[in-house]
Amino acid sequence: MSSGEIRSTKEDTVKRGKLISLAVLVALTIFIQILVKGKSESITGIIIVALVYLVSVFLGLIWAFNFEVKIKSLPYLFFSSLFVMSEYLFVQLFFAQRFSRIYEGLILLLLVGLVFVGTYVSFLMANVFNVNLYKEIPLVHVGRTTSYIISTFSIFFLTFSFLALQLPIYILIPLVYPIYLFIPFIHLKNLGIEGLLLKRKSILISFLVLFMFIGSFLAGLVHEALALSPMVGYFVGMGVGNIDSKKKGFQWELILYIIALIVVVFINLQLNIFA
Repeated sequence: MSSGEIRSTKEDTVKRGKLISLAVLVALTIFIQILVKGKSESITGIIIVALVYLVSVFLGLIWAFNFEVKIKSLPYLFFSSLFVMSEYLFVQLFFAQRFSRIYEGLILLLLVGLVFVGTYVSFLMANVFNVNLYKEIPLVHVGRTTSYIISTFSIFFLTFSFLALQLPIYILIPLVYPIYLFIPFIHLKNLGIEGLLLKRKSILISFLVLFMFIGSFLAGLVHEALALSPMVGYFVGMGVGNIDSKKKGFQWELILYIIALIVVVFINLQLNIFA
C-alpha cells in the first residue's frame, strides 16, 4: 500500500469517527432535552432549538468533512441538516408530548437509538455526494438509494411537525411548499438530473405533494394520517417521474403506485371522516 493510500485511509477513518461523534451528539442531546424539559417546553422553544440543530449540524458536517467542501456541497449538507431537524421536531412533537412514565422513557431511548442510525446514515449520504464532487466513487449509487429513503421520511416528519404546531393555513402553505420543492429538487440532483429537466420534474412532484397535503388537510384531523398523504404523494411522484421510458411492455410499477395512492386515501377516510 502506497503512502498516499495510507493517508487516504487514515483520513477516511478520522472522518468516519467525526461523523459518528456528531450523530451520537445529536441523539444524546435530543434524549437529554426530553428527559429534562419533558412537556414543559413551549412550541416557540421547540422551533428555536430545531433551527439551532439545523445550523449546528450544517457547520458540524463542514468540520467533519475536514473543511473539504465546495459550493456544490452545500445543498447536500443542508439536506442532511434538514433531515436532522425534522427528526428532532417529530420526536419532540409526537413522543415527548406523550411520554411520562419510566417504561415510556425506555421506548424513547430505543427511538433515540433509531434517530442515531438515521442521522448517521444521512451523514454518510452527504459524505458520499461530497466526495463524488472530487472523484467518482461506486458508493454514489448507494447514496442515491439512501437519498430516496431520507427524503421520503423528511417529507413525513416535517409535514407532521408543521401540522402539530397548529399553524394557520395562510402560514402553513407558504411554509411547507418551499420544502416540498427543495426535497425533490435535491434528490433528483443526487440522481444526476440537471438543467430544465431537473426544474420541471421538481415542480411537478412538488405540486403533487402539495395537492395530496391540501386534500388531506381539508378532509381530516389526524396528523399522522395527514402526513402520510404527502409522503406517499412524493414516493409516487418520484417513482413515476423516474420510470424508464425506454422500457418496453406494460409498466407494472404504475399499478403499484396507483394502489399506494388509493390505500393512503382510504386510510385518511377511515381515520378522519368515518372515525
